This record gives sequence, C-alpha cells and structure tokens, in this order.
Amino acid sequence: MGMTYISNKKLHSKLISIILALVLFLTIITTPAYAAYSVSFGNANIQITSPSINNAQYEKFLTIAGTSSLNKVWLCLRGPNGELSVYPLDVQNGSFQKDIWLRFGPGKYTIWAGDNEKQFDGKIRFEVQNTSSDNYFHLTPSGYVNSDDLLVQNTVKSIVKEDMNDLAKAKVIHDWVVKNIIYDTAAYYEGKPKMNTAVQVLKDKKGTCRDYSFAFAALARAAGIETRVVYGDAWNSALKKYEKHAWNEVFIDGQWLSIDTTWDSGYISNKKFVIASTQKYFNMDAETFKKTHKMTSLTLF
Repeated sequence: MGMTYISNKKLHSKLISIILALVLFLTIITTPAYAAYSVSFGNANIQITSPSINNAQYEKFLTIAGTSSLNKVWLCLRGPNGELSVYPLDVQNGSFQKDIWLRFGPGKYTIWAGDNEKQFDGKIRFEVQNTSSDNYFHLTPSGYVNSDDLLVQNTVKSIVKEDMNDLAKAKVIHDWVVKNIIYDTAAYYEGKPKMNTAVQVLKDKKGTCRDYSFAFAALARAAGIETRVVYGDAWNSALKKYEKHAWNEVFIDGQWLSIDTTWDSGYISNKKFVIASTQKYFNMDAETFKKTHKMTSLTLF
C-alpha cells in the first residue's frame, strides 16, 4: 500500500468510529427524571463518604471519597452550563478517593456515581457549588488527562528543567512523547478501541492519536502550561481528502500553538508502525499547519 502518515484510509475510517463512539459515550450518559429531585450518597455497591452534605461550597476543587465493592467507580460531573465530564476511579482495598477539579467556572455542579461510564441511574446524585471565578480550565486535570497523577508528575520532573521557558518545556515534552510512545496499530486493526487515561498511555507506551494528545496534555499541564486537546480533520495526501484526527494546542506568549505528536512519531506502512526520521509538527507556522489540519472542536478533556 506504500507509506503514508497515520491518516491513511483504513486507519482513519476506524478513527472516525472511535470519535463517534466518544461522542456517543458523552451523549448517552443518562439520568432519570426523578434524579433531578433526589439527593443520595450511596447505593448497594457504592457509598460516598465525602462530601456528606448536599450543595456544599468548594473553591476550585473537591475531594470525593468513598467505599465500594466494585473494582472501579465512575463519576459524572455536570458543569454550570451543562458540560459533562467523566472520571474513572480505581477502588483499592474497598476504598477510593479523588480530587475533582471544578473546571467549568463558578456555579452549581451536579455529580453522579455509578458502576459504568455510559449510564448513570441517578441513585447517587448530589450537588456542589464552586465559589471560584478563576479560569484554570486548561491547567487542571480531567478524568482522562490526569495530570495530577504521580507517574505524570515524576515524568515531568525527569525531563523538564527549572530554567526552561514554556516553549522549551513544551518541546522536551513533545520529544519525550514522540520517542516513548508508539502507535497501537494492533489494537486499532483488531477493532478494540477504548478510552485510555493519559496515565495508562504512559504505562503502556502506545496508543492512537487521541492517546497521544491525552499524554501530551497531561505532561504539559503538569509542567504548568495551558494545554487543550483538539479534534479535527487532517489532510490525507494519498487520498486527497481530510480524515478525522486529534492533536494539541498550548498557550504560550499570548497565543495558541499547534502540536501534533502523533504525526511526528511516525507513520503506518503495511499495517506496521515506522518511526519518523524528522519531526516538523511542533509549533509549525500557523498557516502551514492549517493546510493539513482543520479544527472542528475543542474538547472538554
């Protein structure tokens, strides 16, 4: 089939499925009508121990703790303007605890807990108030861009030096991701896409374009750089058409700069990953970058 960048036809037809599945994943989160009128901190499998009162006030984040007979608990956070964000929490020795950042501005947040990420039955539901009006959305961890994890923090400490400016920090993070993560062609062609946290990507050292973007965003935020995950269309030069893709933007010196660690890591040839000999998608000239990348959405990750 010849050598193409990761945006080849088969790969991106499956990437479309992944992104559509993600959209579906976020849109099918459901809560029954009665949930709007009930407050509860526990069900048969999960008990929230903190917070213990409804409508408590917090500044920027709250710590959610509890007990469960499950291996994993899922939280769904709805922001003041209807934003939805899901958090997977591992249960260890029957307990879980997680700092949840109230990333969507001041106001009322609704929180559900359940045993899966796609549907929340409302049996656990409570509200909290965020009193902070600061804008820290692009600096704080989300459920999948978990920049507060110790593995992420230690990785940043190992590659980022104190005397570096933000552009230099972003570059060494870009280089680390490009050199240490390979494209997961096997899982992709086997049709087993799944949502991975940034931490899982760092552990596995492999992933798809979404995984690359989560890993970079987590490391960059941990280094104090405002970073966002972008979904859009990337130009497939072989097919002469745009295909679905994901990349990052960082806010440095008053402007958003584009970074594509996936394309800089390599390309697919005959279903095998080939490491790129050069990297050119770090802070490429904006007009040149737009010739191959078109943003369609800014994610909540």
